[in-house]
Amino acid sequence: MLINMLKIILILFYVGVFSEVKSKTNNVLRLSCEFDPNSIKQKQKDIGYLEDKKIDRDQICRILGCEDIIEVNKNETTINDKYEYRLRNSWFNHQGILLDDFLVTKNNITINTFVSQAYFLDSYFINTATGKTKRTFYRFNDPEFINKINKIQQSKTKKESLYNDNGKLSLKTLKSYSLKPTETFYFEGNCYKGTGV
Repeated sequence: MLINMLKIILILFYVGVFSEVKSKTNNVLRLSCEFDPNSIKQKQKDIGYLEDKKIDRDQICRILGCEDIIEVNKNETTINDKYEYRLRNSWFNHQGILLDDFLVTKNNITINTFVSQAYFLDSYFINTATGKTKRTFYRFNDPEFINKINKIQQSKTKKESLYNDNGKLSLKTLKSYSLKPTETFYFEGNCYKGTGV
């Protein structure tokens, strides 16, 4: 019995070491961001833009982070030499959320996540010269949206799935089916390289 237990411990040890070698995480971008609470706009699917006095900016800043550190981390995997990028911020703060688009040019940085398991999506467009940043946060988690997604998926074959190979939904896909978010939050502010906001 003791020998079997030792074998199991050794197997678990080797699996742990092997997985660590196969996947390593590197930080490729770290930005300090500050968004102006007065710039926040809130849009709801059936209502449109809310009046300024109906927007609870303090609560939105508390939940989504008007002062935030955002990171993009690259997971190096040995499967087909592909890289997996994840965004971490005050909302997606554990493992981060898988990125759909991550593009860094001389003038701009574009970051778009896939839809999370909880049906949220985050998007940033950053001017690298000025730091000016537009952030859009989408909430898709209402029953009507989930029912529509399920109906569309049931009507499709496996070859033409709404989801990518990792089982993720992109904003482009949702827009192509005219699936609107339940709620959208727009922020304006600045993001700079470094850690001190």
